[in-house]
Formats: sequence, C-alpha cells, structure tokens
Amino acid sequence: MQMELRHLHVVLSVAEAGSISRAAAQLRIAQSGLTAQLHRIEQEFGGTLFVRGTGGVALTELGEHVLVRARELLGRFDDLLASSRALVNQPEPIAPVQLSGPPGAVVAMLVSAVRETLPDREQTTALEHAPDTLVDLLGAARLDLAVLARQPDSAVRLPAEVDARELVTEPAFVALAADHPLAHRPRLRLADLADQEWVTVRERLGGLGAHFRLACEAAGFTPRCHHVGADLATAAMLVRSGHAVAALYPQSLPVPGTVLRPLVDHPLRRELTLVWHAHSAVAGVIGDIHAKVRKSYHEMVSSHPAYRTWWAAHTAAPGHSG
Repeated sequence: MQMELRHLHVVLSVAEAGSISRAAAQLRIAQSGLTAQLHRIEQEFGGTLFVRGTGGVALTELGEHVLVRARELLGRFDDLLASSRALVNQPEPIAPVQLSGPPGAVVAMLVSAVRETLPDREQTTALEHAPDTLVDLLGAARLDLAVLARQPDSAVRLPAEVDARELVTEPAFVALAADHPLAHRPRLRLADLADQEWVTVRERLGGLGAHFRLACEAAGFTPRCHHVGADLATAAMLVRSGHAVAALYPQSLPVPGTVLRPLVDHPLRRELTLVWHAHSAVAGVIGDIHAKVRKSYHEMVSSHPAYRTWWAAHTAAPGHSG
C-alpha cells in the first residue's frame, strides 16, 4: 500500500475519536473496514499505532510520533491549498507602463507626467535604445511611450500602430571650460571652433553623430574628434579640464567650471517627439501627458541661464523650432 494524506486523516480521526467504532461512524465507513485499513497503515509505519482496550484505543509511543507529524503535515497541506486558491483568485497584476527616451531631463519629465496622470500605474524606464530600435519596440508593443530624439534631416519611419506628437526642437550648445579663450563670447560660430579638440557623446546618449560632422564640414572644417563615444559625465569632465569642447543639449544645469554657449544660426539641433503605441494604456491620456512634459520643459528652460537667454533672444516658447 502506498501511503497517502487520506491515511493520515484516518489516524487522526481514530486518535481524536478515542475508539475505532466512533471513528468509523464519523468517517461513515464500516468498523471492520476501518480496522482493516488501520492495520495496513500500521504495517506501512512498521509498528502498532494504537493499543486496543475495552474502553477504546490509546496511542503507543510510535502512534504519538506519527500523530504529531501527521498534524503538522496536514496543516501545511491545508495552508498550501488555501494559499494556492487565494493566489488563483487574485486579479492579474497590471503591467507597468514602459517608457524610454534619450538620457537627460526630458525622460525625468516624461516619468513625472505619466506618474501624475496615471498615479496607480507602475513604470519602467529603459534609456539604451537607438531611435530605430525604440520605434521597433513601440510597434511591437514592448514599449508604451517614449520621447524620440532625431536630427531634423534624419527620417524615422513610424509603424501604423505608433502615433506621434511634437514636443520641441532644441539646439545643441557648445560646452567649454570656464577659462577657455572663447568662453567670454555670448555666442559662437561653429567655424570659431575649427582648431579645437572635441569630445563626442555616444550616439545612444544623444550624440550628434553624422549630423555634427556634416555641420562642421559646412562651416569649412573637419572636426578633430580626439575623444569619441564618451558618456555625458565623462564628456563634461573632459570639457571642464580644458582637454576638449563638446556639443551638448542643454537639458541639465552646467557643470561647475564649464560654460554653455549657443551657436549662431543653431546648426546643431534635434527634434524631440512624443511617440506611443496606439493601443497602450497611455493612449487615452496622451493629451495630458504631452501638456505636462511641455510645461516641465518650459520650467527647465526658465531655470537654465544660458538656455533662458537663448529662448528670450529668439522670442520663442518651448515647442517652437527657433
């Protein structure tokens, strides 16, 4: 005979009833059938569990041991059933809103806007996506919402399932050490920097890539990119040390020891566009999210001295191409 949980219930019933006859009545089986079953159970345990007497049955030492462990096992099994049923009856967890975009303040603005608009939804954010990859992930519904950053002359095809709304076209500024010979100028021409060493930021971190090189060539020189593919922090440190200059988007306060200067005619710029899957959780509230991100961007411009001056000089509000 193979021992099963029901056999432990038999032992427990006999022990609690104190006699085989009372246990048989409670279990609704014949006394002879219960006696035979108990005999087989005792054979499996290798010894007598109960001592029979005229007044009923009493547990042997082995019976006491089996009873204690049987109660423990049955209790744990009941807990397993209860917890499993409770888990089955729980509603499916709501998937988090999945966000992406270029590193910088605009992603923090997007996270805040979604949190304010959908306060009960969790979020996840991934920043390591090139524009084409980001669009593919949106089309496959593996992202819900993102800020797409692209150069004005670079086309990105949006799948039919992806909708878009323009946020802002922002200029790139030149970052220089505070004691750089050109730092005193309020604005610069790209040609003024022809003899400078440059640090370029990784493309996925908002680098200007080919657009930067084409703009330099249009200004009459080939840039001396001696430090390539840096992260934003490394680029800022190289600029501060005076080893290089960099073209950066002004989405954060300047690093101490550096200055940001706009370029005449802003030849380096990018378009920031809000893109989302048409059937995602954010589709129905995209107007609120878009408005909140634009408002946050406007507040960022107002708190950024160099950027604020640039906007005022061009009589533009965020969202204007300048």
